[in-house]
Amino acid sequence: MSKNLDDCKKEILNDISRTISFRLCSIGIDLGLFDDLSINGPSSSEEIASRKKYNERYIREWLYGISKTGYIYFDKETRKASINNEYSELFNSEGGKNSFKGFFKVINNMLLPYENLISSFKNGGGIKFEEYNSEFWKGLDLTGCSRYRSFLVPEWIDQVPDIKEKLDKGVKFADFGCGTGRSAVELAKRFKKSTFFGFDKFKPNIEEAQINAKSGDVKTNTSFQVWDADEGGPDDKFDIAGAFDLIHDLPHPQEGIKAIKKSLKPGGIFLLMDIKCTEDPIDNDDPMALFKFGASLHFCMTTSLAYNGIGLGTVGLPFKKVEELCFNAGFENVKEIDINHPINSLFQIS
Repeated sequence: MSKNLDDCKKEILNDISRTISFRLCSIGIDLGLFDDLSINGPSSSEEIASRKKYNERYIREWLYGISKTGYIYFDKETRKASINNEYSELFNSEGGKNSFKGFFKVINNMLLPYENLISSFKNGGGIKFEEYNSEFWKGLDLTGCSRYRSFLVPEWIDQVPDIKEKLDKGVKFADFGCGTGRSAVELAKRFKKSTFFGFDKFKPNIEEAQINAKSGDVKTNTSFQVWDADEGGPDDKFDIAGAFDLIHDLPHPQEGIKAIKKSLKPGGIFLLMDIKCTEDPIDNDDPMALFKFGASLHFCMTTSLAYNGIGLGTVGLPFKKVEELCFNAGFENVKEIDINHPINSLFQIS
């Protein structure tokens, strides 16, 4: 359907405004301003600046701007701002179903190596892990924590009875690409008879995973170590292997799945959680599609290419591709589990 010039201009101006809205939200999260309003109630810029020890003039300008998003209310007479309970939960909570804190941190910080990305467009290659700042990894940790704590462990595992039964009895579970160990820790909390082994290429993730295991009181049934999929599977053999938001990121996903297959005992099960997508990338038109393509350009695809990979990308693992990679690795059955989630798909593979 054709659009006139004015309609096109309105769409672009709206996108520009929402971009600024996103940035203002990120500032509010990173500086704890939403949290301060939630705790202390209606406040002026002077009161917020005094409590937080920040520059009042910056707080005042931020309040003016963020009020235009509708996320906070600004009283013109009292010059005080306030936030309702719903937005407070969305901006401030961590690890819950309704937490958006991690999304803001991930997106805001994955956009920062911009010149590196432009260079990659011109010259090929990509952005390596160490080029992302610590706040980006914190954001990934928070988004993963929300899905593992609120969906994977309390809900989705119950939809895979073969795996739940084994975990209840006590088995060895390998978590490949474990990140900061959030998935392994949450699983270990629920299934205390099983032992969970986390593997990740990025050493700082492993160090953080060990801290999370200690704070989660699951050090006795968890273990974490550095692992690179290109080096093959670990020496140990496992009853169940999991890969959560990993395979589409790997430089060489086929080799990664072969390593996972090799790590399993005879009759072992592979639990794959990855990004929900269509067979043809251009057919992805769900509400999260733009985020998925942006994440691919700024992290998933570019990091794969940075390590001489194929650059599968965020929406590069639809059902047929999962079948192809798994059958080539020696698996015989691929079953998609209906989890009805806007971002993830779940597969039981044996």
